[in-house]
Amino acid sequence: MFTLVVAVSLIVFGILFGFISSTPLGPINLLVANHYLSHKKLAIVPFIFGIILADLLLAFVAFMGFQSLLEGSKITAWVGAIGGVLVIVFGVLGIVAAFNKKDTSKENEVTLAVSAKKISGDFFKGMALCGLNPGLLVYWVAIASLQQGMFEDLFEEHITLGPLLVIILLIGITLGEILWFVFFIKILKYGAKKFSDKILFYLRTVISGILILLGSYLMIFEGILKL
Repeated sequence: MFTLVVAVSLIVFGILFGFISSTPLGPINLLVANHYLSHKKLAIVPFIFGIILADLLLAFVAFMGFQSLLEGSKITAWVGAIGGVLVIVFGVLGIVAAFNKKDTSKENEVTLAVSAKKISGDFFKGMALCGLNPGLLVYWVAIASLQQGMFEDLFEEHITLGPLLVIILLIGITLGEILWFVFFIKILKYGAKKFSDKILFYLRTVISGILILLGSYLMIFEGILKL
């Protein structure tokens, strides 16, 4: 049954689900922090939109029940292995960039001279890193399995999430994720102003090291050992 109350409730739930899915300090948020602290301010926008789109696709797969197609297959293991390798690569690149002594003052200036190739590259980078995170698919599958009981308790009747209701839920998820990333970037902006370049250098190095560790975990325990 579709009513205004149902639609508004789904958007509110979506905002909550989306905000929660974005908050863990995992590879995605660490990469966002690394992007920001390395002075690539403009590049972070398409990167984040790529992350959000990939997360929405995973949520759509879970809420429409398509995750059952993955059961018994090794697709998720390959996703974990490939995703882990990518996180390791970006962690290594982050360390290399942190030790690069070239002058980055010009990179601090936000200009409009950004090529379509650069924008699309950061967008698809965000999509790949988020889409190849098996933890996010597990999260959305868990939410999809719990939502039926939650909605029945709320509306006191059986609610079937068809395509229209799923789209409304995805709108809420989008708003929740945007809300988180705006808040997260505000924190990064505040920290970047307060900390010296030396401290920022150490932060970027530590973040890159953590990314390598997380990538290794994904590659081995969520990938290789499950193949």
